[in-house]
Amino acid sequence: MQSRYDVAVVGAGPGGSTAAAFLSRAGLKTLLLDKAKFPRDKSCGDAVCSKSVRILKDLGLDAEVRSKVFAQSDGQVFVSLQGDALRLPFAHLAPDPRGSGATVREPTPAYVIKREIFDDVLFQHASRLPHVTALEEFTTTGLLREGDGVRGVVGTDREGREQRFSARLVIGADGAMSKVAEAVGAYDFKHKQRDHWIAAFRIYYEGVRDLKEMEIHFLDGLMPGYFWIFPVGGGLANVGAGMIESQLNRASGKKVNLRKATCEAIANHPRFRERFAGAREVAGSFRGGQLPCGSERRKLAGDGWMLIGDAASLIDPFSGEGISNAMHSAQLAAETAAEVLQGKGGTERYAARVWEELGPELDTAYQLQKLTRFKWLMNFLLRKAARSERIREAVTGIAVDQTQAKQLLNPLFYLRLLVA
Repeated sequence: MQSRYDVAVVGAGPGGSTAAAFLSRAGLKTLLLDKAKFPRDKSCGDAVCSKSVRILKDLGLDAEVRSKVFAQSDGQVFVSLQGDALRLPFAHLAPDPRGSGATVREPTPAYVIKREIFDDVLFQHASRLPHVTALEEFTTTGLLREGDGVRGVVGTDREGREQRFSARLVIGADGAMSKVAEAVGAYDFKHKQRDHWIAAFRIYYEGVRDLKEMEIHFLDGLMPGYFWIFPVGGGLANVGAGMIESQLNRASGKKVNLRKATCEAIANHPRFRERFAGAREVAGSFRGGQLPCGSERRKLAGDGWMLIGDAASLIDPFSGEGISNAMHSAQLAAETAAEVLQGKGGTERYAARVWEELGPELDTAYQLQKLTRFKWLMNFLLRKAARSERIREAVTGIAVDQTQAKQLLNPLFYLRLLVA
């Protein structure tokens, strides 16, 4: 195996494999490393939303993903504490085909597919591409240095032998507890800011009734956070919950057991009791995780390195979704890497692009997350939107167009709802 590369990508999940694919397209000699053997499972809600779907199509992988066992959801249902349900269709803004210069709302369905399947599709695709060398079961233990810069990676292979690979750039795509982020000093994991981390878990269930679309339920005891039910195809449902880590310890001193509270809701809440009456938990399917949110901005790039996806703390603070931003940031990192290696600027351009393209929606999502701490406000908004077509259309527009999302932070918006 060669020991010198243009780029070494540490982590071969959706972010890392997407980065490798775009690096290959740029003709860069790329090393793709992962500690696991694919296919492998991953704790997640399994939702592949519109931004990811568009990148899949760009990579030519949409048809392959659709050939697997998956579910397609054209919208998402939000259900308030009081049971009011609001359905928001999935869409994105696209140029008006009539050439008016305006934008129109274009439907873009989301996929719900097991990460064991989805990640393997991306990894196998990347590993087959020219210029890409993929190495599984490789544990990265450190970075090669030259002065203050990063110039490669060091780790152990499946046989326990130490391997060193030099690279002109290293991309950290190694997840929430990123060793690369820690090694370059981008984040101190011993002093986590728990207001910006979500604790979450998922379990697969068989036999849940009325699986149609992706469902988000706001429940007492799980806020700020939510309970989800997502169909993943093959008669399975991805069921889980997430909550802000700092809120797991209540002011009363009582610690919230997220799994126990969710299981009690499934067994006793009138909204779920009948739907789960004949359901069965798939043995061994419980997976928990920690999600670093984009509300806490960490350093994303430096001399010889960049961070993408969860390693860059780019998870949406409101939805908890991370695949879209992982793949988006991967594309930006690959584009920046090509420019840097051609002598056209430094890696700081990558960070600027991320915050320009993803920063506003992450900031807005954080404000929306904080709104969920006001239960009465969430109940009021969902009740009004569920019962008024005009308000429902306005909220749908806000969900599609991030430039309008700031309306939800404006008190005048809610004053107008009072008289609607």
